Amino acid sequence: MSAETRRRLGIAVAGLAVVAYAVAFAVFFDPSQVDLSWGLLGVLVVASGLQALAVWLFGELFRQGVDAIGGRISSALGFKAALVGSSVARLLPAGGAMTPVAMAWAVRPYARGTSGAAMRATALNYAGLIFLTGAGLLLYSIDAPADQVLPLRITAAVAFLVGAAVLAVATHLGALGERLPKRIRAMVGDMVDDPVDLRSHLFLWGRVASEVAILALVMWAFGVDLSLVEVMTVFGVSQIAAGIPGTPGGIGFAEAGLIGSLAFFGVDPAVAVAPVLVFRVVHYWLSAGAGLVAGTSAFLRSAEAAA
Repeated sequence: MSAETRRRLGIAVAGLAVVAYAVAFAVFFDPSQVDLSWGLLGVLVVASGLQALAVWLFGELFRQGVDAIGGRISSALGFKAALVGSSVARLLPAGGAMTPVAMAWAVRPYARGTSGAAMRATALNYAGLIFLTGAGLLLYSIDAPADQVLPLRITAAVAFLVGAAVLAVATHLGALGERLPKRIRAMVGDMVDDPVDLRSHLFLWGRVASEVAILALVMWAFGVDLSLVEVMTVFGVSQIAAGIPGTPGGIGFAEAGLIGSLAFFGVDPAVAVAPVLVFRVVHYWLSAGAGLVAGTSAFLRSAEAAA
């Protein structure tokens, strides 16, 4: 599939998603559902701030990888790269695979060969989501019905193993890069074996916690009663579902994963639709729009645009 075809497909799917969101809001959204006295606008403001924090922390993970290969970029530039990468992941089919390329492109006038650093940040992010899902399933299994305990613990164990494998790849990219063909190594740039230190953990788990807090806030605002463990699990499952290749940013898969996970914890799907859509507006569309603006700004300042 050519880049132009992917772009057109992404635009078409995003347009259909906007229409579907509008119809779903019209059918399922009831303003009286919102319990907070300061209303949905206040929820959106706080949630948007948390989403911006999550993107900034992702940018710091990227910046740490750039430092490891001897480059230097500012926090603001790391944030911009994270926005551009998030936008590409959300607006292109299988865009997650293009996230490192987009991040490296956003900073190329200031630091060259940073795709490896972006791959490290992206892989660490996926590892964190998988570990979060495994931890949520394991903790939930403690008080789960007897017939659910074994399946939940087996699934949690698989999640931990997969997360450990992704983490191992993320921290040993240098060894992996040595096995790549020279042409691909030249395109990717420098990759190093960079262990996960305390700062990496702070950036990674701070990002995950911020995004889980967004979901918890929205669910609370709509009166959906979930424990922290349940919110963790719902978020992790939805993000893994969103990573299924096919649609930009997992549109459709993420929403289905959220509604299905909430149904598992006893939330009526008809009740879950409105908060799920509000969460996705903040978590998906806000980052996609901001990243599109950041990417356009970066292009307009580039040598290609000047030419």
